[in-house]
Amino acid sequence: MTVPLSKLKEADQLEVPAMLQEAFVRFSEASTLLQEKYETLAREAEQLRIQLKKKEEEVKRKEKLATLGETAAALAHEIRNPLGAIKLFLSILREDLNGNQAALDMIDNIDKSVASMDNVVSNILHFSRSRSLKMAPLNLHSLIQEEINSCRARYKDSRISSNLLGNPFICGNECGLRQVFGNILLNAVQATSFKGHIEVALKDIGQEHIGVTISDNGPGVPEELLDVLFDPFVTTRNEGTGLGLAIASGIIEQHGGEIKVFNNKGACFEIILPRAGTGK
Repeated sequence: MTVPLSKLKEADQLEVPAMLQEAFVRFSEASTLLQEKYETLAREAEQLRIQLKKKEEEVKRKEKLATLGETAAALAHEIRNPLGAIKLFLSILREDLNGNQAALDMIDNIDKSVASMDNVVSNILHFSRSRSLKMAPLNLHSLIQEEINSCRARYKDSRISSNLLGNPFICGNECGLRQVFGNILLNAVQATSFKGHIEVALKDIGQEHIGVTISDNGPGVPEELLDVLFDPFVTTRNEGTGLGLAIASGIIEQHGGEIKVFNNKGACFEIILPRAGTGK
């Protein structure tokens, strides 16, 4: 049986549009897939750019801190030597002026000022030294409660409430963490003019981390300082060195944790610590 040539031509004409339609559908599907992949790659590239920018800023910050630390350490050593001489002369004067109460009171005031300056120097030297912290098991509830009790004893007009919940045991450096919570509590007391309300809370964050928040009802942190508050020599007060929070941030970082500050009626410090300290 033979098919007329005219019929074959009609079949070919019908097949060509169908093939074109199928090719167009496949092309559209491929274009859609490529567009999706392009958008995914663009998002990933943007995220990588953001991460790279953060890393660059972190490197610059650490370089800046290292330079500041070296300069501060050199100045601190130069200051500590005459401070030692002043202490020695004060002790001699105290003996020579024994019985002269007015003079002894003046010597005591000078001695307190020297002690304050010596504390500043010690903070500077502590900040400039890079040392690993030795980690050991500790009860964070007990440690924080002891710091709260010590703060209450020193600043009787301040009201400090606590809500310590969850598993209290972590691996950390007791001396370092005492300094962290002591510094932050002191900042809260000073921010509330020694007569405000401070709240301390502790809770589990999953099974691997523990969170501590210390908040006050003071004026809060100026917006322009929120991003740099943990940099050295940054302070919201006219007096002080601005090293306390920088030291606290370094200690938390060595624990593999995180510390941040935000305003919520007053200042609120949030610290997240891993249960197993890294001891960086």
